[in-house]
Amino acid sequence: MLLLKAWILCILLIGISSIGYCSIKLDINGRERGHIKNKIDLGNLADTDFCDLLNKAVMFYKVQRAGRLPDDDIPWRGNSALQDASPGSQPDANGDGDLSKGYFDAGDHVKFGFPMAGSMTMLGWGYLQNKEAIENCGASKIYLEDLQWGWDWLMAAHISPNEFCGQVGNAEADHAYWGPPELMTMPRPTMMIDQDNPGTELALEASAALAICSMVMQDIDPSYAANCLQHSKDLNNFGDTYRGIYSNSIPDAQNYYKSFSGFNDELVWGNIWLYKATQDKSYLDKAVNYYTEYNVGKMAQQDSHDWDLKAPGAALLLSQIFPGNQTYINDIEGFLNWWLPGGGVPYTPGGLAWIRMWAPARYAATTSFLMSVYGGDKYTSFTVKQIGYILGNNPNQQSFVVGIGPNHPINPHHRASHHSLTDNIMSPVNNTYLHLGALVGGPGQDDSYKDDRTDYVKNEVACDYQAGFVGSLAFLASQQ
Repeated sequence: MLLLKAWILCILLIGISSIGYCSIKLDINGRERGHIKNKIDLGNLADTDFCDLLNKAVMFYKVQRAGRLPDDDIPWRGNSALQDASPGSQPDANGDGDLSKGYFDAGDHVKFGFPMAGSMTMLGWGYLQNKEAIENCGASKIYLEDLQWGWDWLMAAHISPNEFCGQVGNAEADHAYWGPPELMTMPRPTMMIDQDNPGTELALEASAALAICSMVMQDIDPSYAANCLQHSKDLNNFGDTYRGIYSNSIPDAQNYYKSFSGFNDELVWGNIWLYKATQDKSYLDKAVNYYTEYNVGKMAQQDSHDWDLKAPGAALLLSQIFPGNQTYINDIEGFLNWWLPGGGVPYTPGGLAWIRMWAPARYAATTSFLMSVYGGDKYTSFTVKQIGYILGNNPNQQSFVVGIGPNHPINPHHRASHHSLTDNIMSPVNNTYLHLGALVGGPGQDDSYKDDRTDYVKNEVACDYQAGFVGSLAFLASQQ
């Protein structure tokens, strides 16, 4: 009844309008509270079909799939990495290893557990945040399939309460091969974390992803959701009890995904998401205490939310859980304001927020998503402008999304879509297949860019790049 009354009050306040709508949310004590949202000004992106872009962008993960593929959604991709397996495991009825699924990280074919888990967390957050828009765009089926392919792998990798398979494939051997994954033949070792070789940030990130799984799936497949939640709880306990830097335990990851920020941010991040999934206040208490003890709010400042650092997202979530708490407000707004023009982050002459040279577009896209979640005109206008730049609304009229927009890339640094049959990055001249909807790394600080397959700094694609980009597109679709 209270929900109905709040909804009626909201309708009376805004009337029947094409630009306003009502929604009901729960405060921290579960009380219903109505609020009014107004559509943001999309400026010169108003005529952009964000539903179409979203549907193309979520297909990215279909291209990145490993394992035995259950569909032909990407006709040029086939079965691969079928022997990937955890130590001592037995193949399934098809002869496939228990770790054969999951995602190839980027333009290569390693399964790096830490960024894979982080990508599933961010992709899942985007779904929770913009579920209605995703449904209205007809993107739910593919979006959920993307998530479940990753969740399945994370649960398979968690072979016992205190053991997790953190990487499959030797990075050096993998990168020495330039060809499609269907034809690779090199050995693919599995690398572990356990109580003697801990990896707190990896365990807590996987826990966060699977906590979101339980939230997304609870009304779709309660049994699957419960399985995700049990893994999430066990991984949380494992990572918190046996603490250590994951890339010290998996040294092969150090040249690619070394943990620079440590695990204090993931201790907060993982406990927040498990609290949101369970409403068990003990997880929230731990998150709050760790946030203070490890000064995670300071970690969030003048940096990026990314596969390594979760402090900005943690500050944002705590500001939502504790509305009016000035500490969390100052921390998240300090982070966001630094990204605004004049706030401190460098900008290219054409207008991209450019924090560092390696794939700057992914940082701008992920920050755009965080801006959209926090809300407010000055923050959502950042989302509009940054995604606009990425789509080609810049002085060079250069899109950074494969197959979309003006002068779009066709030759990302990506082995599967290039499809060389001669182990040669230069042959064929152009990629054989179009990795449609994939976000590439982005321009130099002077807006310079060349569609050069050999340039893995500016022109590679990756699971973590795409996750924040998808979330931003889903938000913009919700505004049309």
